[in-house]
Amino acid sequence: MKSTSSSSHQILDRSEIQNKIMRLAYQIWEDHYDEETIHILGVSKTGAILANELCNALNSIRSNAKLSGVITLNKSNPLSSPITCSCNLSALEHQSILCVDDVSNSGKTLFYALSIFHGVSVKSIRTAVLVERRHKRFPIHSDYVGLSLNTTIREHIEVECSAEEVQSVWLQ
Repeated sequence: MKSTSSSSHQILDRSEIQNKIMRLAYQIWEDHYDEETIHILGVSKTGAILANELCNALNSIRSNAKLSGVITLNKSNPLSSPITCSCNLSALEHQSILCVDDVSNSGKTLFYALSIFHGVSVKSIRTAVLVERRHKRFPIHSDYVGLSLNTTIREHIEVECSAEEVQSVWLQ
């Protein structure tokens, strides 16, 4: 459990997260209502948990979302080890892709996660995040955002998850 000290406060609880996920699902559905399938890939680890929840929410609206895989990379040093995907990337050719992560801080993680699609001829790639900070150092714009925050450089967003769902979001 997270402490409630003055240096840390909760910005989203489970109920608010569920509402954000459902709102994101409707926004995504509105943009992809005519797609046969939306392939959802989460960025390991918390992004993958959020991707699963988002896929379930989309399928409660219309069952055209498929959780296709997890993108794994070293978030602090992306070039130190290979960026991998748990799915066969060639199976995603000419498909619509949604790449999901929990937080977009500087844009670095999504920038490198999306690099896995270089050389794959996809129909479209969109990104979704639960929380987006507006301090970008990389040219990444999230298409679907649950909560956008203006924070200081010293502040940090922490997302707490159980094995199957995002529980809370904290500003430290």
